[in-house]
Amino acid sequence: MQTTLDAVLTKKYLIGALAACTAVILVSNFVGQDTAILVGNLTYIPTAGSLLVLSLLILVRFGTMGHHGVAWFSFAAYAVSLFIAETLWIIQEMYLKIDPFPSAADIFYLISYPFLLMFFVSYFQPVKNAITKKLVAAAVIFSIGILIPSLYLALGSSPHIEMFDIILGAIYPIFDAMVLIPALIGVSLFFKGQVNLMWTLFCLGTISVFVADSAFLFAQNEDSYYTGNPMEIPYFWNYILLSFGVASHLKLFQKAKADSKLEDLK
Repeated sequence: MQTTLDAVLTKKYLIGALAACTAVILVSNFVGQDTAILVGNLTYIPTAGSLLVLSLLILVRFGTMGHHGVAWFSFAAYAVSLFIAETLWIIQEMYLKIDPFPSAADIFYLISYPFLLMFFVSYFQPVKNAITKKLVAAAVIFSIGILIPSLYLALGSSPHIEMFDIILGAIYPIFDAMVLIPALIGVSLFFKGQVNLMWTLFCLGTISVFVADSAFLFAQNEDSYYTGNPMEIPYFWNYILLSFGVASHLKLFQKAKADSKLEDLK
């Protein structure tokens, strides 16, 4: 079980990472839009890259056997898909000088969602009997409750945008609301357990990307979007929150393994 010091340090570094990322984006926008675009693109490399490395590391730790093995394999595939998508976005915008939305990057952004859902389904298998209809209903109502006003505000904007772009942009917050349901269930299921920090951060990350996708759809329809815009901060927060969630679970796994070895020596 995490000690008080572990919990404090985790939150300390997490808050520091979120604050530092926010400051970098805000300062770059203060300098100018061109600087914001450059800094915004470059910031995705360490944030998405960190999640990728940690997801592969935890996959190595757990392997691919059992429900949790399949879960972390799916999560690693999710992180790989997002990293490829971010890389394609950067290449198209920074080197090819073309609009990265819509583009091939969207293919990898979208296929990341099924992998994330597979992670949730596999992780919940051992405790599926604890998932009540009341719990599912509450999670669904909350997700729909934040999705409807988001789509209403975003889709009611500028009519000059191509219908395909509007539909594609709307898919993202819809998918976010779908994965938010199991994330909320996870927080409720493990509220009193040692993996509570991981699920809390996963849930906050999902909410962050939902907010960012909704803002992206609105800004895209208003033709005011650019990479590095302050409204993208929740995207970076999502990567940071998920990375710290995985890291906390890795630390917990290592501590449990060490405690097991100590017991064997007694």
